[in-house]
Amino acid sequence: DSTLCSRFRSTKSECAACAAVCPAPGAVRLGDGAGNNSAAINAACVGCGACVSACPNGAIRLLEDGQGVAERIAQKVHAGEAFRFGCSRADVRAEMVLPCLSRLTEALVLEPIRRGASRVELCAPDCSGCGLRKTAQQWERTLAFSQALCESAGLGVARISSVQVQVGDAEEIRLPARAPNARRRLFGAIAERWKASSDASPLAAAAAETAEPEPFRDIVQRHSENIKRTDLLKVINALPGLSVRSKQMSTAALPLAQIEVDSRCVGCNVCETLCPTGALKHREEGNTYTLEFDAAQCTGCRVCELACYHQALHLRETVDLSLLFERSRVTLVSARLAKCHGCGERILGDAANFCPACQVSGDRRDSVARLFFSGGN
Repeated sequence: DSTLCSRFRSTKSECAACAAVCPAPGAVRLGDGAGNNSAAINAACVGCGACVSACPNGAIRLLEDGQGVAERIAQKVHAGEAFRFGCSRADVRAEMVLPCLSRLTEALVLEPIRRGASRVELCAPDCSGCGLRKTAQQWERTLAFSQALCESAGLGVARISSVQVQVGDAEEIRLPARAPNARRRLFGAIAERWKASSDASPLAAAAAETAEPEPFRDIVQRHSENIKRTDLLKVINALPGLSVRSKQMSTAALPLAQIEVDSRCVGCNVCETLCPTGALKHREEGNTYTLEFDAAQCTGCRVCELACYHQALHLRETVDLSLLFERSRVTLVSARLAKCHGCGERILGDAANFCPACQVSGDRRDSVARLFFSGGN
């Protein structure tokens, strides 16, 4: 979904999370920052799923989405026992074997605990000899974030761990009745999707090709649901024994952030419009402007910060993980609407008569005048 891609929403975004973990040369193409800045995935993709896990906005999805994998996990959890994820190169017998552990998201890592498992183990051999070794950084990040979420939930970091094993052929524990049915459902869904695409009307396809492209300004007014974040919120709020506690972490290492807005805000709503996930919402009641922030939906993509013309919006250096559990909207700005006496653009508050741009221009004119009349050059 390109509308969730940070690079699509703003040409100033340099996000390359998908490309940074992709093990297949040329599979992810990043835009040039001009007309088309978004990321695109082509036929060189090997389907490891690392980009799906890496994209904080949930812009990339596999045919079997996270919910489908979660359902398979639920079938194999035994309450009070450990649940193991294994990579296909690991010499391990595991409840779920994946081509690469980088396919895992935080929601999937925490799913067994939600279902009653005593702990979760990610079993993998040394990744340096693997053709997908570039993805190792991603599953290690997912592991660290999942552990931090467990700690903030009051469950302790020891509930999730990594186990290094020897290289071998992983064996997945099979369920005699349910696993084949789940597999048939998966392939049935693929067949239905293929049939639907093959039955599509040639006239409809031709019409789609000749239709006028939708203007960018209209596209960015829509905010698609970040399914990846929705799945995570659903899982963490259903963890057994949940006892939320504060845990501060560096924003740079997380798909999460807290935002601050200063007096330079003029209520232009560019931040709200360009935010990929809809974490920012404004409302106007009478002569009052209010900007609210839902930290649980924020992915720390920095599009709002980059797009703010007056540089009024900033991401804090640290973030409290408990915000993901609390789901409360925070008021960033609440002020009276007014107009700039210089350019006529709207501003907020009673203290200033001019917008930040006119204030800067006025300060510059004053400086030049003072320099001129004092005999300076």
